[in-house]
Amino acid sequence: MERPKYYLMILIIFTMAVFLSTSAMAVQGTPLPGGKIPQFVDPLPLLGAAGGTMETVIAGPGEITLNMLEFQAKMLPSTFKPANGLAYSGTWVFGYRVGPTTAPAKAVDTYIGPVIVATRNQPTQVRYVNNLTANNIFWRDWTDQSIHSAFHQAMGIPMPMVFDSTHYLGPILAVPHLHGGEDPAVTDGGPEAWFASDKPGLASITVSQGPAYYAGTDVAGAGTHPAAANEAIYRYPNSQEAAPLWFHDHLLGGTRLNATFAGLAGAYAIVDPNLALPAGLDPVGLGGRLSVPLVIQDRMFDTNGQLFFPNVGINPEHPYWIPEFVGDAIVVNGKAWPYMNVDRQRYRFYVIDGSNSRPYDLFLQDQVTGVKGPRMWVIATDGGYLDSPVLIDPNATGAQAKAGVQKSLFMMPGERYEVIVDFNDPAWIASITAAYGGVVPNPLNLILRNVAPTVNGNPKASTEGRIMQFRVSANAPADGSYNPAGGIPIRSGSQKIVRLANPALGTLAAGVTPNKTRELTLVEIAGLGGPLEVLVNNSRWSGLRESTGQPIPGSTLVLGNYITEMMNEGETEVWEVVNTTMDKHPIHLHGLQFQLINRQAYDPKAFMAAYNLAFGGVLIPGYGPPYAYDAASNPQSGGKFGGNPDIAPFLLGLPAAPLSQEAGWKDTVMMNPGEVSRIAVRIAPQDKAINAPDLFWPYQPNALNGAYVWHCHNTDHEDNELMRPSQFPPNPLSARTYVQGIDY
Repeated sequence: MERPKYYLMILIIFTMAVFLSTSAMAVQGTPLPGGKIPQFVDPLPLLGAAGGTMETVIAGPGEITLNMLEFQAKMLPSTFKPANGLAYSGTWVFGYRVGPTTAPAKAVDTYIGPVIVATRNQPTQVRYVNNLTANNIFWRDWTDQSIHSAFHQAMGIPMPMVFDSTHYLGPILAVPHLHGGEDPAVTDGGPEAWFASDKPGLASITVSQGPAYYAGTDVAGAGTHPAAANEAIYRYPNSQEAAPLWFHDHLLGGTRLNATFAGLAGAYAIVDPNLALPAGLDPVGLGGRLSVPLVIQDRMFDTNGQLFFPNVGINPEHPYWIPEFVGDAIVVNGKAWPYMNVDRQRYRFYVIDGSNSRPYDLFLQDQVTGVKGPRMWVIATDGGYLDSPVLIDPNATGAQAKAGVQKSLFMMPGERYEVIVDFNDPAWIASITAAYGGVVPNPLNLILRNVAPTVNGNPKASTEGRIMQFRVSANAPADGSYNPAGGIPIRSGSQKIVRLANPALGTLAAGVTPNKTRELTLVEIAGLGGPLEVLVNNSRWSGLRESTGQPIPGSTLVLGNYITEMMNEGETEVWEVVNTTMDKHPIHLHGLQFQLINRQAYDPKAFMAAYNLAFGGVLIPGYGPPYAYDAASNPQSGGKFGGNPDIAPFLLGLPAAPLSQEAGWKDTVMMNPGEVSRIAVRIAPQDKAINAPDLFWPYQPNALNGAYVWHCHNTDHEDNELMRPSQFPPNPLSARTYVQGIDY
């Protein structure tokens, strides 16, 4: 699309301003190979409730204030020696801090957190305050204003300009998102709801809040403390089922920088004391030393121990954006390759893949003998508890594998699992004792291994192939916790999962009839050096066709963007997402949970020939779907919404049921290349019975015309157009007990 001449003038003027200001910017140094970082030197940061250093906040009726700050954290081992000859005083990061509005005077043990524990049906009010600076972290050096971002919105530039080589110099922008939360769209923390820090940058901005910014209502303070310009008050209803959520920054064009790299992330557990869990399974979930969050991320560092983010683009259109960042150092709970002392008993781990784009394929192994184990048991997915625990056995037999038992726990960015590991697992104890000839070391050092390949190939066994170390003592105390190997279900009777999909058969559950089916595509746009961007349904964020500037036919204008995924409250939809790219994509839907039905291979070459032909022979990037989005006016779609050629004639083989650990509520799910992934999306609370007459939330999802988004949770992808807004038009007859302007 041709840019008007005045854009060139703006670019020239802004480039001159940048040239005059860059002397004040911090510039990142020389990368430090991950193999040069000592491993297993420092202990894993544990929950404050267990005497550790991760802040734990038990939510109550009062307000929680989280200040976003730049500070130092002890990410690297205490034995690390910077190249500059100075003592290591910490790595500069971004993070959420409870309490003072100024950065800690000394380096903290971890930037991860806090861990907020909320109770179901008891709202939690959080005041987020943006006090961020970039005085020491090299954040500005990582920004890319050639991609669609909040940066050009703040500068008053109406659209991004490809080839723009200037970095963003204004105050730091941020917006928090409760990932997995069912909440009104205005408090969801969408990418255009950003607000600027009150700390000045190197250049001024013309707009300090995004077009979807929502200040919020101070309910906990009875309206006595309204939000300042650099604040937002989000009050979460917590009406959904108990689940392992997390929160992180979601800045448009900057999520990869703020959240999954610089450090703006924490955990948010919704617990339900009224849930009838089996004896020994703590309904509070995060109480005591045996409950351990594991936030797994990858990083790169420079030789002075500061964060290093590769920022040399592969295509000239985007000079700093890279398609997929994968680091060569693994960080858990904010600590590079930590260790944890454990006894021979059961521990409950709350696992989050918080990386930019790196997946993890996890199992435990003794590096001396090669013996794998102990086994893992998955008890919860993104959206809550499973009906029964799911076994992950690295020593699964062929018969077990055929029955669906996985040998490792595969996770993609954004996914969460709650896992129980029994370090006194009888089968493993027998194997490890035999391997050591009856004399097992005390402690026995186990490695949490990772074998998931990335764009760079398989992980190195000595670096990215290791997550952390467990030092297992010979002490075996009496263990009265829930034993997942005992055959006792987690949920039973009326509290079992309301099934949209039958995970055993890979079909919709009995009695579920979708109101509509959508067929949507993931499409990669190639540049000279590699991927230029990936698009959802070949559509840009705005919903405007790049070639004409006109909205996609059938879209609805909401807050300046044209939305095609308009989902009616109370209905059930099936989404068939056709991945035409060469990458796995973790697709995340905001505002609701869904269930995976199945995945099925298709013939990519034949489908793409039909797809390109529908555009007249060659794909038109950013045009949207080739046909009319509405199924009624699109006979080529097979009766499906989305505007794409029907995938049915190109399918291969039979659908594959979900992996065993995916058999629950999800908000993020892996979608493989060469496959169509089908999910059942129900625009209603999780616990409502199918066809129940009261299918509504206590809140109006689109209050103030707010919108959600759906996107890839590879944050490098979502920052560059692999994201689209969505909305849930409400049932007008539904009564609301959680009202905008009163409750939030």
